[in-house]
Amino acid sequence: MTTDNAVTVAARQGVDRLLVPTFIAIELFAGLIQGWIMPLLGEIAQFHGVPAGSISLYFMITMLSSAMSVPFLSMLADRFGKRRLLVIAVLLTAVGTAMIAFAPSFAFVLIGSAVQGPVAALLPIEMGILKQQRPENAKRIVSALVGTLTFGVALGSLCSGVLMDATGDLALTQAIPAIPLFLLGAAVMFCLPRDAGNRTSSVDWTGAVLFSASLGALMYGLTAGTELGWLHPGTIAALLGGVIGSVVFVLVESRAASPLLDFTVLRRVKLGVPMILGFLVALTAFGISTPTTLYLTADPTVVGYGTGLSAGTAGLLVSVIFLSSSLGAFLAPVAVRLLGTAWAISVATLISAGSLLALITAPTSPVVVTILLAINSLMSWVALGILPGVIVARAPLSVATTLSGLYNCLRSLGGSVAGAVVAAVMATLVLAQSDADAVAVPALSSFQVIWGVFAGCLIASAVLALLLARSRSNRTEAIITASPEPLATR
Repeated sequence: MTTDNAVTVAARQGVDRLLVPTFIAIELFAGLIQGWIMPLLGEIAQFHGVPAGSISLYFMITMLSSAMSVPFLSMLADRFGKRRLLVIAVLLTAVGTAMIAFAPSFAFVLIGSAVQGPVAALLPIEMGILKQQRPENAKRIVSALVGTLTFGVALGSLCSGVLMDATGDLALTQAIPAIPLFLLGAAVMFCLPRDAGNRTSSVDWTGAVLFSASLGALMYGLTAGTELGWLHPGTIAALLGGVIGSVVFVLVESRAASPLLDFTVLRRVKLGVPMILGFLVALTAFGISTPTTLYLTADPTVVGYGTGLSAGTAGLLVSVIFLSSSLGAFLAPVAVRLLGTAWAISVATLISAGSLLALITAPTSPVVVTILLAINSLMSWVALGILPGVIVARAPLSVATTLSGLYNCLRSLGGSVAGAVVAAVMATLVLAQSDADAVAVPALSSFQVIWGVFAGCLIASAVLALLLARSRSNRTEAIITASPEPLATR
């Protein structure tokens, strides 16, 4: 080997070592910007002179943009190259964050939230890259990425309010997490080899449009139902449109020459069970946040349940619960080593269900409630930390990013369904009020029904997870150890 060749190889190895740290940094700041804005929403509404209720538009547009971005960007990453699309997703996230920070009007904030939507596509694209570049360690690395993402959300929600109080400058406070993302876009170009993608296949634009539109309509309908009412024409139209669009999508994909989602491949590599598990566990993990805050702040001397904590103290305990979710994702590889994939998910979801069943007894001790909720969060995220690795291991290399994107979409849909269920139950089961104009207060039974439904979903997940042990694809080992796609020269 010549000296020049040796230097080149050493340089490439050095850059190669930066791959995982770069992904860790991306997920940290992706989580940071998602948690960062939460304590600032009231300030944003006041700064732009809009009613506090208008903030719900921010969540709706962010949710819809994310739902529509993930399938498009995941598909394009498999087709045109993962590095190129990861850079685009990182930069769009940074640009959207900067637009929100320096928005001259609330309408511009909403445009920025739409541009920021591709943040949801970062993890699926990274999963596809790891499938190609780190097949032997992909599952463990993905668990670390999920843990870093959740830690970033918790860190952002803690730090942004403190920084806002210290500086008093809303634009500066919001702009801070955008700066590292611009730098990370350049780091991706430097640290990742340029992959050629799969240019032999055609782009299923019809399938991508149908999938994104159907998912977006369903998620909008679920959100609109809690805001406008379930019998509102807009809600009904969105939900019907989403269901009809989903049926049309399945029919179109079954006849497409190069489908966005090849259902034959899904059956062959046994990805149906992991996808359903992702939906069910995400439904409980994302749906528990609203009942948690309301229960912690409810005064037992007034409503007969709760712990009676102040909003500030409850916020600190919620942060502890949030951090336990991050710890759970980091512990996922340990659980797999000790119990195996199927049993690790099954045991984790059973313990999580047990903590929710214990909450049905309506404890009033803040310590007991926090411990039970922390256990629930920890165990749920052990399962959610394992599942992306299962997707990566079983997905064929040529469509790994697309299938990772589908998993993330189903997980997001689970969160939307959970939000709709929580809102519907809490609006239905309320305390009797002597004043007809008084604000409705959820009854204890509403919390118990929600915890019971979520516990049932987790028990079903525990049983379903055992199928992973016997439904493992015969091709999985070959897929895991498949050689990487050829890389294009720079």
